[in-house]
Amino acid sequence: MQIRWKLLGALMLMAMPLSAQTSKPKYQPHSDSVCKATLADGTTYEVWDRVLVAEWEGKPSYVPVRALYKPGSGVFLWHWSLGFSDMASASEMMDKPQKGGACLENPQHHVLLLQNGEWLDFWATNGSVNVFHSILKFNTRKKAWSYVAEHWRDGRFDFTEGPSTMFVEVIRLNQQLEAEFFRPKRLEFSAQGFLYNSLGSVQKVGQNWELEIRGADEPNRATVLLDSNFKLLSVTRSPASH
Repeated sequence: MQIRWKLLGALMLMAMPLSAQTSKPKYQPHSDSVCKATLADGTTYEVWDRVLVAEWEGKPSYVPVRALYKPGSGVFLWHWSLGFSDMASASEMMDKPQKGGACLENPQHHVLLLQNGEWLDFWATNGSVNVFHSILKFNTRKKAWSYVAEHWRDGRFDFTEGPSTMFVEVIRLNQQLEAEFFRPKRLEFSAQGFLYNSLGSVQKVGQNWELEIRGADEPNRATVLLDSNFKLLSVTRSPASH
């Protein structure tokens, strides 16, 4: 089952710059939502959305935080934190599943894995691959959320810039693959923007990760090889793409 995610384009538009922290963050009362999901191998886990309130430059910033928690093992991954100026904007960016119910299904936009005590979440948009990963473990949810409140800036991810952070690796492929690979032929002479999911598949090959990346037009395909730390090793364009 795939969990429901908001479009990455919306996150790009609504990301706000963050400044120095001036007060201890706290969670917005009654903002929590949680649902139960299942990986392809049958592993069950929880998907949490909470709003963290922090003060920046004398003004409150409402930060939607998405987290995955595996009861039992306690493996915990929180994806990103984006600041908004008001509660309404923050709430708009959050999924609101029925508390304790099953997560709503959605067409696959990413590949989520839990292997050897590590969360691995692969996304690809146009010419960028983003890997969210974590080996954090907490024996209670309370301890997990206390950690987030203290270190929440470590999980920040700005889709407009995409820098690698403690829990996110960003791989740019535009230099390895020609611009036309990621731009639809119909927009070759147009300034119109576009956004598409370029992730085809993910598999472990020895200690490395092999990703299939789809071009904007068929049959364009490329194989991307990452090492165990998600650093780029090679990019091979399939013969049919030439």
